[in-house]
Amino acid sequence: MDLITSRTMEITHLGMNGLMDRQHAIASNIANVNTPGYQRKEVAFESQLAEIQEKENLKDYIKGLNSVEYKPPVLDVFTGEVHKYRIPTLQEKAYMQSNVYDQFKPQLVTDIYSGTDRQGNNVELEREMMDLSKTGTKYMVLSNLERRQFSGLSEVIRGGQ
Repeated sequence: MDLITSRTMEITHLGMNGLMDRQHAIASNIANVNTPGYQRKEVAFESQLAEIQEKENLKDYIKGLNSVEYKPPVLDVFTGEVHKYRIPTLQEKAYMQSNVYDQFKPQLVTDIYSGTDRQGNNVELEREMMDLSKTGTKYMVLSNLERRQFSGLSEVIRGGQ
């Protein structure tokens, strides 16, 4: 982890992007509350964020193995180097260099399970307003977390004055 980009900042940024997409879907649902045949939309991304966290945890585990696990000195016959620690496999090296954050793509899905009215519309205004409020609250929490991260970074740069 370098000083500017941390896992917390990356994941909060992705979460905020997903929540913005969700806000757009909710706004579209509200705008189409009286449109005949309209099917409400949802945005799913939480499982993707959990998967990214798991992959980053695996990267941390591999880093730990390769920096802590001591082995008796071994001479590499090809390079002539003496290795005192575990050498990562080619698969581990490739995995460590992969960018798991690029895999994040919030999914816009159509809700086909909610009941519909006589005109085939399944948007319930009360539900959309609740979802709008929950999404806004989650966004505010993530933005406060990101603000704290930047505040801490700013404090480090200023030297703790």
